[in-house]
Amino acid sequence: MWVAKLVIPTKDSMLVGSKAKSHKVTVMGYPTSHFWKKNKFYILGSIYLVGEEKSKQNFLKSLKEDKRTIKIEMMNKSFGFWLMEQHPSNKMFYDPLIIYVKPIIITNEGDYIFELASWDRNKLSNIAKKVETSVYDGKLIYLDQRKIENITIISALPNLTEKQKRTLELAIEQGYYGYPRKAEIKKLAKEMKVSYSTYQFHLRTAEKKLMPYLANISFT
Repeated sequence: MWVAKLVIPTKDSMLVGSKAKSHKVTVMGYPTSHFWKKNKFYILGSIYLVGEEKSKQNFLKSLKEDKRTIKIEMMNKSFGFWLMEQHPSNKMFYDPLIIYVKPIIITNEGDYIFELASWDRNKLSNIAKKVETSVYDGKLIYLDQRKIENITIISALPNLTEKQKRTLELAIEQGYYGYPRKAEIKKLAKEMKVSYSTYQFHLRTAEKKLMPYLANISFT
């Protein structure tokens, strides 16, 4: 199967990306359906938010205030569903013969990351060509044939306690898992206002629960 990875930097006109960047929230999710109504294009999908609690609340409030947001319902503090109006040009990402190998990721810097698969190389190639135009200013990271062992499903993730979740989210936000590593546990513990050993315990417990499921999610 052909697989493509694309990165698109956000612009002020991009509803979710601009607000994710503004509020420093990372957004992950899958589109579940899409449709046209009165010449307008809509998508329905799931969302999972990563960030400080206040930042997530401000992000959601900002989205709800935008007329392009039709509906948002959060099942808990991080996971929910939304229905949003999209620019018609974005319909290329929702072709019925395109498979989302991983969730769409919108980083807290506003970058959109897509990993798409199809039996038809031309479908992915055409998307890449459009993404690399001045309309999107995006970049094709790769387009090649790969064996897909599985796909990442957010709902398959085990539940974490609030402390475990926040510990892991903070590590992701601050670049603990980056290379080179941008933050150490001592700094993260101080920011979370807990001891080194407490932070390390929560982080290791969260990693033990999540790593078997998150091995295929790429944030960069």
